[in-house]
Amino acid sequence: MDPQLKAWFDAIDTDRSGRLDAKELQRALALGNLNFGLNDVDQMVRAFDTSNARSLGYEEFQRLHIFLVNVQNSFQTFDRDRSGKLTPDEVTNALRQAGFNLDPPAMMAMIGKFDPDNSGSLSLDEYIRACLFLQTAARTFGAFDPQRTGQIHLSFNQFVYAASHVCG
Repeated sequence: MDPQLKAWFDAIDTDRSGRLDAKELQRALALGNLNFGLNDVDQMVRAFDTSNARSLGYEEFQRLHIFLVNVQNSFQTFDRDRSGKLTPDEVTNALRQAGFNLDPPAMMAMIGKFDPDNSGSLSLDEYIRACLFLQTAARTFGAFDPQRTGQIHLSFNQFVYAASHVCG
């Protein structure tokens, strides 16, 4: 257990429940200059909440923290021109290093989804949203692909269930 991270968790846990809800997490992220809307933060909570409580215990918070640090480091590494934005090529290279080998149409569709200002590139917060989407998409897809064939067949009900579990 990282004592500094645990102390931060305890400081953020304003209601002293031992769990962080989306509002508590949103305030904590803002302190780190990560400003997300409540819906985005709720999606983060749901992505890392293993107990379906819509809140994070310390271990879940620790996994989210590691995820965010890794995504920020990836962003810094691949933002070679230090523009504060990742071009489609930079996003593709960053995600390939993270193990996501999307074909060009899927990559461009995903980038377009997380580029609300239609700039053609992703800022750090947009990149975090995209990575969160890919992580939850991979986990949800894996639930329907236990043999890891890379292909699934879904009924409409299964599709709705899967889609409701993918952040974004």
